Amino acid sequence: MSEFSASARRYTAVLYAVIAAYFWYLFYSLWMFLAQNYFPQSISSVLSLQNNRFHLVHILVASVLTFLVLSILAFIGRLREYLLDVGDELSRVSWPSMREAQKSTALVVVIVLIAGLALFLADTFFLKVVNFIMSSAA
Repeated sequence: MSEFSASARRYTAVLYAVIAAYFWYLFYSLWMFLAQNYFPQSISSVLSLQNNRFHLVHILVASVLTFLVLSILAFIGRLREYLLDVGDELSRVSWPSMREAQKSTALVVVIVLIAGLALFLADTFFLKVVNFIMSSAA
């Protein structure tokens, strides 16, 4: 594993962070769904939405479940090697400069606006043609 560069390891850490954020949001949303639909709603229950400590428990449960999933994923050697390989490939990518990215983004926005305008005009034209045909046939 020492053959990977520091930038490859940074990209791998970012990939792990993205996976962690995904699982945390997934568990957070699932716990909220369960609380709204299946947990008892009495004030005394910690699992109740009306309880003041519910959100603390909510965040704690999502965090613990995320930690457990990430711990399991960290011990799967194939996933770790895969993420290191992805990080290694990302470190070899020649990323565009900020100016090049801005130019490309502006070009895409202009092309999308032109295509949207062309589709709008074509749709309007065909709508008028169909309405004319329908009104003359009636």
